[in-house]
Order: sequence, then structure tokens, then C-alpha cells
Amino acid sequence: LTNKVNLMTKNLNHRGPDFNTTFKNSLGHFGFARLKIIDLSEKSNQPFQDTNKKVSIIYNGEIYNYKSLKDKFFQNTKFKSDGDGEVLLHLYNKFGINFISKIKGMFSICIIDQNLDKVYLIRDRFGIKPIYYFHDKQKNFLYFASEINSILTNKEILKELNYKEAFKFFKQGLVNGTDETFFKNIFQVDKSSYIEFSKKNLIKKKYY
Repeated sequence: LTNKVNLMTKNLNHRGPDFNTTFKNSLGHFGFARLKIIDLSEKSNQPFQDTNKKVSIIYNGEIYNYKSLKDKFFQNTKFKSDGDGEVLLHLYNKFGINFISKIKGMFSICIIDQNLDKVYLIRDRFGIKPIYYFHDKQKNFLYFASEINSILTNKEILKELNYKEAFKFFKQGLVNGTDETFFKNIFQVDKSSYIEFSKKNLIKKKYY
């Protein structure tokens, strides 16, 4: 699995050439490729983790109101970075998954919560930042990435055209706002939604 995640992460270097890493815990293997935007220091390298490393967050995007949220809820909290990503970690630890209602921005967020044995994949309200996934229902195994090409580095995932979506595109000139993609069995987290993945199942939820 480590080699697979390394390959998936390497495939995203063009999106995040400034830093990349892989890590694992009781819920799986994860990778991250960073493009520096707000806090250019190494202190904003991801994942962001709580002190006991039970909650980890990797994230792509920009949170527009992170400074006001920091001032409102965390005046007495010591932050290691000046970026927006670390604020998400503290918001989640304070409010749980309902923290989504407090943030404004464009984002795709992955939260790995070993306390709850759950992984959350969250997409912004308008679906600006992409996040794709492949779910093996029989094995209850999940691959996800910000690009489909990264998922398809895994050779056991067949590269099959989703004719329904392709026909829709040629007929209408656009892809309707569903969670389907041009590839069979590869989905996108829908806008204003998140998926909750556990050892039991995968659940899709609308938050806005």
C-alpha cells in the first residue's frame, strides 16, 4: 500500500510541487502534495494533526474567513503556523463535522479521525475544488485524490468509459451536477456534500 500511495502522490506533483509526504495510521495510507499559497513556511506542511495524532487533516483550497474564525474561537490557542489549514483542525476538534457550516471558501478536505474510525471527504459549496474517489464495495476499500489520473495509477482499477456521462456531454455540451464522472465507478464528491467512510460502509451526506 505504501508504494501505491507514493505513486499516487508523485502523480500529483504538478499540483503540489513544493512539498509532498505520505503517512499511515489505523485507517489507511495517505499522501499529500503541497502548493504554497498563504503561509510559505514549512510550518504549514500537511498533514495537520492533534497532539496525540488521532485526528489528521489534509486539505486543498483557501478558507477566506480563517482569520476571523481564529480570532473568534481560538484567542488562547497557540498555533504553529500562520496558514488557514491548521485552523480547520482546531475547528473540527471543537465542533466536529459541523465545523463545515462555519467556513467560507473553496476547498476539498480530508479528515482522518481515528477516535471515530471515520474518514471524511468534504467539498465546498460550489464544487470549485475537486475530490474524486473509487470505492470497492466488496472489500470496503477507498481510493481518493484530487485528480482521476492519480486514482488510475492503481492497475486493479479498470479504465472504463462511463457512456451515460459521455453521451450527456456530447448532447448538452456540459456535465450535469452529479457525482458521476467520465469513468465508470470513479465518482466525485458532489458540491455542498461530504462522504463519511468507515469500516462498515460509505455514506453520502449533503451539508448545504
